[in-house]
Amino acid sequence: MLILNPNPCFSRTLKLAHFERGAVMRAPSAEVRAGGKGIDAARVGKSLQRRSPLLIFIGDVDGDQYSQLLIDEGVDFKSSRYKGAIRVATMYHEIGSGVTTIVNEEGPSIVQSEWDGYLAEIQREINPGEIVASMGSFPHGVTEENLAELIELVHKNNSLIFFDTAPHFLLWALNHGADIVSPNLDEAEAVIKGDAEDLFRGESTNARSRAESAALALCAMGAKVAIVHAGATGCALAYAGKTIFVPQIQVQVKSTVGAGDSLAAGFILKSEEQGFVTDLDSMDWKLSLQYGSATAAAACEMGRSGDVDPSRVEQLFTELMNLG
Repeated sequence: MLILNPNPCFSRTLKLAHFERGAVMRAPSAEVRAGGKGIDAARVGKSLQRRSPLLIFIGDVDGDQYSQLLIDEGVDFKSSRYKGAIRVATMYHEIGSGVTTIVNEEGPSIVQSEWDGYLAEIQREINPGEIVASMGSFPHGVTEENLAELIELVHKNNSLIFFDTAPHFLLWALNHGADIVSPNLDEAEAVIKGDAEDLFRGESTNARSRAESAALALCAMGAKVAIVHAGATGCALAYAGKTIFVPQIQVQVKSTVGAGDSLAAGFILKSEEQGFVTDLDSMDWKLSLQYGSATAAAACEMGRSGDVDPSRVEQLFTELMNLG
């Protein structure tokens, strides 16, 4: 698995007794980490001791500081740079409630030559027959044609490309041959309906049936495999006109932030473990989805995005397989 995180962030988590709009509040603790969906996936790969190199796109203003955070964690990564600063994502975590409010900055703008440099780095890192996971959003300046270039590059190397990204980028990817997509239910329905993507509330009414319908619709729009995760309800997967549903196993949740990223990493690693990934008909997609769901559940127990206990992942995976 090669992981791409083209628009990472400094992730700042503030822990509060209560978050209230319009108030002046004091946070008793704060933590700054390297953040981004791909960074979370790379942490999962590191915890599970599986090859999962990370390729990030970072600004020249504060890229050294960001890189040092990853070095301190022991994450396997390389970087390509643009002129500018890395965005910040601020998370307001309400102590004792499990409620987290997240505000994501949009981030920098790049030019074509900087994007070309990132593609060149991908070409150097990609291995034939693997899954390339493009995780998270893209900087301003990245166009639909740029995403088409990325997809073409991966396919020329006889590999599959997996997207977990914002709705309008996901739509572009679907238009140009995305192999596997993995939005949450809100994001999937925004892509299908053409809705706005600046506010998601996680409405879970009829979540299973909506997730299954959305997965099928995403395949009809161009994906070969579509995963739609519906929070505590579980995950739906569609392939070749059929759906699979894996319920989310019950655990003691500390935080759900990054659960979808952990699911993606577990799913991809189990898929690659099965053999040559471009032979889609030979894959046991349910097995991969069960492992991804177990990985996500284990991450929720840890309380820090991307962190998992390998033995706990295996235990939860066995429990899910026993459920059938």
